[in-house]
Amino acid sequence: MITDDMPLDELVRSWEEIRQEYHRLLDDTYDRRILDCAARLADDPGGETAYVWTIGLLMMAPYAAGAPGDGVVPEARAALEAADGALRDRPCEHETHPYREQEPECDEDLARQLCNLPDPNAAWDENHPREQWLCPRNVAGLARIALDIIEPGSAVDVPPRLPVGAQDDIDALAALLHGYPDPGIDINEEISLHAEELRSAKPADRPGRLLVVMAVTGYAVSDLVRDASVLDALIVALEATLPDYAAATCAHDGHPVPPRSGPNAAALGIRLSSPAGRALYERNRAQTAPLEHLLCPVALADIAEESLSALGARRKELLARGEGGSGR
Repeated sequence: MITDDMPLDELVRSWEEIRQEYHRLLDDTYDRRILDCAARLADDPGGETAYVWTIGLLMMAPYAAGAPGDGVVPEARAALEAADGALRDRPCEHETHPYREQEPECDEDLARQLCNLPDPNAAWDENHPREQWLCPRNVAGLARIALDIIEPGSAVDVPPRLPVGAQDDIDALAALLHGYPDPGIDINEEISLHAEELRSAKPADRPGRLLVVMAVTGYAVSDLVRDASVLDALIVALEATLPDYAAATCAHDGHPVPPRSGPNAAALGIRLSSPAGRALYERNRAQTAPLEHLLCPVALADIAEESLSALGARRKELLARGEGGSGR
């Protein structure tokens, strides 16, 4: 029993529901569960049960990273920061802690692990001993992971993970580029959205977004798109991006070719559109090209020019045939 009003297993089930249904927007029940969990952690951020509320907030963090109600994010963030501050410098003799290996797929096990943590007689078949899981420094690390999920980039010493929703974007765009868009997807709006993402991207994220536009260009210039305004959106975004690379020079003998498959190129671009995604690329790239070669400004300028040329030719074709409206 963790609280007087609800057994731990019931609490965990309620948190696991939110972890799985993180995409829901403005759910009052979900908001109350997060606020309650945050309040309990904030009451005693360095206490014996801090691990329960910290893991609970970690489970619910993807929902908090989306569109929760007012006050949810500040309360969750304050509680997690308090726990991190209270626990991260506690002495311990462990050489490592589980949080350092807490990849997104590991979150699926949190409900089971949390239910078994308080009982030393419960089954425990994990890669790290129960004592390491309960170590204050590990709990602080889990708090930082939750903070990083809610506000990407807010913690630098935790395993990098893509921002919430990035994989959903990859999957949706892959379905579109494979020719089988998800039900309800407006193709023109989806393509125009990625044009706007390029126009509004931060400088460090812009190369990744340019790769996404390169990937959707092949689809946009096919017979599947007949609206010139869609082409215009991509053209405007590329024209606004080119000045960033106008004076680019390099000493490279050559540049790696981005994936030729549209879905693969789009997936790479989305991943490289966030600091964590770029860190994951470098960590996992093995024999593939380093980012400084793949995203060399000279190579990016070539990509933008080639995409612009293809879009311009298609636009002229549509207008010459009297299709696609008047365009810009």
